[in-house]
Amino acid sequence: MPASRWILDDSNKDPAEPKLVVSSDAAAALGRFMREVVTGGTGKRAASGIPMAGKTGTAELADAPSHAWFIGFAPYGKVAKRIAFSILIENGQYGGAYPAAAAVDIVSAAHDLHLIGGAEDRP
Repeated sequence: MPASRWILDDSNKDPAEPKLVVSSDAAAALGRFMREVVTGGTGKRAASGIPMAGKTGTAELADAPSHAWFIGFAPYGKVAKRIAFSILIENGQYGGAYPAAAAVDIVSAAHDLHLIGGAEDRP
């Protein structure tokens, strides 16, 4: 895990070297599980031409519609550049609905801006 850098000028010095947080095998397995959420699980609305991996979630509230979230990364697979995202829709009811669908728009925009690769980068 690299040190966070929100400011990219000389005033921001790296406090420490990056540290291994999870093994590469465990990270690959987690990525596969997240991919399965999109290809056949609760995040199917995030399926698009750009391979994506994610996890849906719903935070139930006592007196209001549940909050809905979807986190993930794209493109899934061996690529040089990818993005990670987190989408929360307050009172959105279910993470597999609106947040997962919004991820498609976000990932497509990132692809159009050449921030990530696309389906052509699939392993």
